[in-house]
Amino acid sequence: MQAMMAPLTPPPQGLALASKSSPWSVIWRMLGIVLLLYTIVQTMILSLFGIVEGDGFLTVTSLVCSIPLLMVFFFARRPKLTHVIMASPNPNGKMQHMLPDSRALITPVPTNFSHHLIKDSPPLEMPPTSTLWVVFSLTVITAFLGLLPAMLSDNPLWLILAVLVGVPAWLFGFSLPVHAWWAFSTRHFQLMTTKIEGEKMLIAGMLSTFPAIVINSLLFPLLLIIIGINSLEPGSIGEFLILTVSAPVGEELCKAAFVLSLYKLIDSPKRGFQIGFSVGLGFALLENLQYIMGSFSGLAVSYSLTTVIRGIGSIPGHALWTGLSGVSIGWYLCTKRGIYVKDNSNLDNTTWVVFDGATGQLVNTQRELSSMGKTVRGWLYKPFDKVWSLPRNPAIGISLAIIGHALWNGSSWFVSWLFIEQDIVVQVVANLFWIAVMIVTLWVIGREILAAVMHLPS
Repeated sequence: MQAMMAPLTPPPQGLALASKSSPWSVIWRMLGIVLLLYTIVQTMILSLFGIVEGDGFLTVTSLVCSIPLLMVFFFARRPKLTHVIMASPNPNGKMQHMLPDSRALITPVPTNFSHHLIKDSPPLEMPPTSTLWVVFSLTVITAFLGLLPAMLSDNPLWLILAVLVGVPAWLFGFSLPVHAWWAFSTRHFQLMTTKIEGEKMLIAGMLSTFPAIVINSLLFPLLLIIIGINSLEPGSIGEFLILTVSAPVGEELCKAAFVLSLYKLIDSPKRGFQIGFSVGLGFALLENLQYIMGSFSGLAVSYSLTTVIRGIGSIPGHALWTGLSGVSIGWYLCTKRGIYVKDNSNLDNTTWVVFDGATGQLVNTQRELSSMGKTVRGWLYKPFDKVWSLPRNPAIGISLAIIGHALWNGSSWFVSWLFIEQDIVVQVVANLFWIAVMIVTLWVIGREILAAVMHLPS
């Protein structure tokens, strides 16, 4: 009589499998996902505009087109599962166990048999931060030189060169700074993070752009029209309100909501900041895609300035502000759950098993994981008694994020409005000067925040 096959059971607690992968693989994967999500978001926005305009054809067509895109997204996000078979020696066990597909496992001694489906969960590994910044810098320089001739001549050959240079410059220009900050944060926070968890954080930030776009592009403009503010032209009060009210409030609330959606991952205040930081980067990744795309209207100069300014200013700004929301949410959740441990003893006890996906053989786990949890000190380190106190109440944390975002947008608008009647050269110089002031201020504040993060319970 044929023995029955044992049913699948949950894997032992603390066991994680990880296939060997390239540190660059997560970057290419996120690049593909952000392009897909950008297309989905634009399609869904069209369907909403169709509803507002009463255009049923546009709404239906947009929704129909979004279905295959959503299917591709969910297919790309499917977990990679490994069938693990375990046989433990036991005098009361059996020597023959049935396996799927009419197979059998025969052991030389009696064993207890169990088998499980385990998600492939390698640690999040990123290329060195310095490498990403070097590649980004080379991208900007190459793009400037490749786009410059098209600004000076109408020769079709220069236009062809501009297109050939522009496409990779766009892809690398909008994505590499985000991944450089992500790689930095992965090492700086010293938290063991799986690739699956890291991707969830970044994708949550990308998804938060959809409700934010609806608020900024549809709901708030309609509200302004209702109260009698019809002008959204540059320099108008309508533009000012969108930049200082709609964008900061709508975007920070949306990002905070998606940080909260990852509550299962938040096991400490430091983890809360990490998730907030990564969600902010995910939001900036999709937003940056559109800004860098629009910068090509001015070719070499506008592309280079926009790419660099956003890479060192807007992107870390999004991450830091949402990090404040995240750390406050982290404090709140951990306090409610009673898992806050002052001595940082709440450590990750997962047993990592790393194997080569091609051969199925185990690899040297010490070598593969040696890059994780490196201590990042230097100018970002401060003694505990000299660091800032980060917000513990979500209302305060989110409010600080909104205020920081509003000051960035509002002061930029005010400087542009102040010099709107001046010569174009004066306008450009004034705006660049103020942007430099804001970036320096952001970096000073960011240094204090990141130094304080290192002392948070983890």
